[in-house]
Amino acid sequence: MIGLVLSCEHASWTLPPGVDLGVADDVLRSQASWDPGAYEIGARLGETLGLPVHTGAFSRMWVDLNRGPEHPDVIPRVSYGASVPGNAELDAGARERRLAEYHAPYWSAVRRDVKARLVSVGACLQISSHSFDPSLDPGSRRFDVGVLYDPAFAFEAELAERLQFGLRAAGLDVRANQPYRGVGPGITTSLRHELAGQHYAGIQIETSFAVTHAPGGCARVADALAPLLEHIRDQSF
Repeated sequence: MIGLVLSCEHASWTLPPGVDLGVADDVLRSQASWDPGAYEIGARLGETLGLPVHTGAFSRMWVDLNRGPEHPDVIPRVSYGASVPGNAELDAGARERRLAEYHAPYWSAVRRDVKARLVSVGACLQISSHSFDPSLDPGSRRFDVGVLYDPAFAFEAELAERLQFGLRAAGLDVRANQPYRGVGPGITTSLRHELAGQHYAGIQIETSFAVTHAPGGCARVADALAPLLEHIRDQSF
């Protein structure tokens, strides 16, 4: 068997109660703040597979859970071109407190889940659900789903190729390592290097807004992924 872990770091555009970062509501509801549809895909996968989904509770403008704690943009001053005034003058103590309260518990929970599967069955595949805005580069973002992974890790590359093949067979237009590189900063990249030498694969699924905003689009992606992940989970290892 291969253990499965599901996560969605940018599931919400909301801020903690009482927090005002000086960002307009329409910006908070844009991709500068979250990944629309990513949670719906993750949640449907979780329901089908009988798995919990590690879910970011607040906007990436508050804390970006898909950045390591030392990354300069883990608490961004600018996100996708939108300024975040409430983060502009954050002192070191306030930064550390925010990371300790909101970032560290999430990463610890995902890491603990991954390691438990490595111990119990010897291998783990983490699927991290995200979405992207095709209008940011309409000339090249004309596809449905990106599968992000590191080709240098053979176990991960094999699983990523199987997912790409299966998603294409389900009628989705799929690209490898687009619209972002699979080796960029993120929780799967960090765990991939932290757990080097073990059978961990961290694959990020990037679904276009053109799909997530379409009626039934999130279900279409989740329903295409679910049987592929079930087969991976049930295979001998």
